[in-house]
Amino acid sequence: MSSLDEDDKIIIQGVTEDSITIDVNGKSQEIEKKLDALLVFMEKLSSKSVQTADKIYNIGTITHANFDFLMGKAQYNRSLPVTLSENLVGEGDEWIKGLVKALLREGIPVGDDPTEVFKSYDWLIQVFLLKMRTPPGQEKTPYGLSFMVEAYQASLRYLCYIQVAQVLVMEDKPKRDIISAFIQMGDDEYKDFDYSSLLFETTELLGDTGFVREVNRFVQDLKDTKSDLFGTACFLDTQRRNLLSGSIEKDERFPELLEEYLTALVFWLKNLSFLANYRLVSIKDINLNYRIGSEETYLHRYGELYGIYNDGRVADITKSIQVKGSFTYSKSILLFKGNVLASCLRNIDDKTAYISLTPLLLDKSVYDDEDKKQTPEVYYFTGYQKGKRQYNYSPFNKELDLDKENDNTLYPTLEVKSTNTDLAGLDDLFEQLEEMLNPFKIRKS
Repeated sequence: MSSLDEDDKIIIQGVTEDSITIDVNGKSQEIEKKLDALLVFMEKLSSKSVQTADKIYNIGTITHANFDFLMGKAQYNRSLPVTLSENLVGEGDEWIKGLVKALLREGIPVGDDPTEVFKSYDWLIQVFLLKMRTPPGQEKTPYGLSFMVEAYQASLRYLCYIQVAQVLVMEDKPKRDIISAFIQMGDDEYKDFDYSSLLFETTELLGDTGFVREVNRFVQDLKDTKSDLFGTACFLDTQRRNLLSGSIEKDERFPELLEEYLTALVFWLKNLSFLANYRLVSIKDINLNYRIGSEETYLHRYGELYGIYNDGRVADITKSIQVKGSFTYSKSILLFKGNVLASCLRNIDDKTAYISLTPLLLDKSVYDDEDKKQTPEVYYFTGYQKGKRQYNYSPFNKELDLDKENDNTLYPTLEVKSTNTDLAGLDDLFEQLEEMLNPFKIRKS
């Protein structure tokens, strides 16, 4: 077997219980359905990537953590699991009741008000749930569908940020291609990045030490190719890719697709209801209050989003809390165990009660002029441009630009460079990014 030319492709045509059928330049070959067999086959051809029906994977990103899942996706027919297709959620707001039941099973106090229900899901997810209930979100259009697909994508991305944030602070920095690829995503790669594989790899690295212990069980169920969660993820991901590529048509079947997607999304989110046991908060700054004869106290000023969607903005309130004898990270977005924020903040002295998600999530307002007294402006990490030495972030409420025209106008990218003339506070953030991320960059951008 000779090596391939640069333009040659290896395409996975089919997968069975025991074998993988691969097309190499129009000729089909069959290999054993094992990771080692695939890697040996690729090495003989000097090939660095393999293609499935919907994506190209670099060989270094295929590991024991995601091999069975990727082969299962190649084998799956991409339809909604039968148990869900026979029980569609129906019209109106009935779907919200399913979320309420799942939250109640988690012991989360929740009423019937949709806004209160959505608040149980953290910022990156709730903003799209809220958009789904706006007039454009309730229209039977591709734009309405885009809110649902981004609610799914935001939840998967959020799980990854929780796991990656913990890997970044490991004493021994693991070298993994998928983590390096994530850190060095270029241009719009983040829109179609393989977050599932990133989630599997980082969860395996963390083992039983992960901050959100429930993620392990979720990942275990997601990787089970016979589970409804696996089939649901395949369906959600496939239809999102179809929307991105423009291959979804608004025909007579489109309303049915919307109902199927909503059913799948509700099932997915019900499996993520454990996230309601954790709270995000943006710590803006910390000031020491100390007088002779008194105990040291630290005044933490923080911002919390309250999920009132209005004209593209989310309302919030900036508050302060005084903590005796202990303090946490400033200019950071923290994830706390617990769903009562005041109790969480009073527990700052327990360093196992929270983790920092910064610099993967950041609050732009903490880097602005103090006199502006801005409210949280949350951005999420979207990659690195090596030629410019620039890290990029997108607003957490950024929508899919289906027309390919308003992407950077309505939701401008936040660029973090070594020197930031318009926002000098980002200079320190750039140094933090370089220090934290450089040890994980193991491939050329």
